[in-house]
Amino acid sequence: MKKYMKSSKSSKSGYNVATPGRLLDAAEQLFATRHYETVTLREIAEMTQSSVGQIVYHFGQKDALIREVILRRAGVLTEERLQLLDGYEKLVGPQNVAVEPLVRAYIDPYFQRLMGDHSGWRAYAQFIGRNVWDEKISPILSEAYNRSAKRFIAALQQALPVLTEADSLRAFQYLVVTIYGATTSDLRSKSLSNNDDLVDDMQGYVNSLIPFVTGGIERLAKVREAANQEQREL
Repeated sequence: MKKYMKSSKSSKSGYNVATPGRLLDAAEQLFATRHYETVTLREIAEMTQSSVGQIVYHFGQKDALIREVILRRAGVLTEERLQLLDGYEKLVGPQNVAVEPLVRAYIDPYFQRLMGDHSGWRAYAQFIGRNVWDEKISPILSEAYNRSAKRFIAALQQALPVLTEADSLRAFQYLVVTIYGATTSDLRSKSLSNNDDLVDDMQGYVNSLIPFVTGGIERLAKVREAANQEQREL
C-alpha cells in the first residue's frame, strides 16, 4: 500500500495523517446512520480531522471507498465461515453433513463479531442490512460473499439431496434474509415490545434463528420429497 507523505502544506493546515483504516471506520459509521449516497467525502474527512485529498489519495473516488468498506469485513467473515465449513466437512465427511451445523457455521461468525466489543461491526451490520438489495451495492456484495455462498449452497444440497438447485438457492436466500433482518435496527420489534433489551439481544436472535432456519429448510425438503413421490405414483 502506498505510504502517505506528509507535506509541509498539510502540516500547516492542521490536518492529521489519516490511515486508511481510520477513514474506513469513519465512512462505515456514517453509512450506518444515513444512506451512503448522502454522505460526503468532506464529512468523512471532518470526522477524522483529515482532508478530502487524503481520502482520494488512499481510495480514489467515493465508489471505491464504499467498495473497500464492504470488502474489509466481508473478507474476515468469508474466511471464518469457510474454515468452519472445511473443518466440519473434514470431521464428518462431505457426504454426511447436516443442515443445522451448516446454518450455524454461516450464522455464528457474524453474530460473534456483533456481540464483541468492536462497535465497527455493528455499524457494518447496519450499513449492509439497510442496503443489501441496493442495485449499486449488490455487485460488491456478490464479489464479497459469493465464494462462501456457493460453498454453503453446495453443502446444503449434499445435506438434502432431494432439494433442487432452485430450492437450495432459495433456502440460502432465506438464511441471508433472516440474518440481515435480525442485525439491522429492529424498530418494528421495538414498537411491538417496548423492550430495548429484547431488540439488542444478539444471542437471543442466534438461539431462535438457527432452529427457525434449519426447520424451514428441512421442511422444504420434506415438501419436495412428497411432491416427487406424487410424481412417481402418477
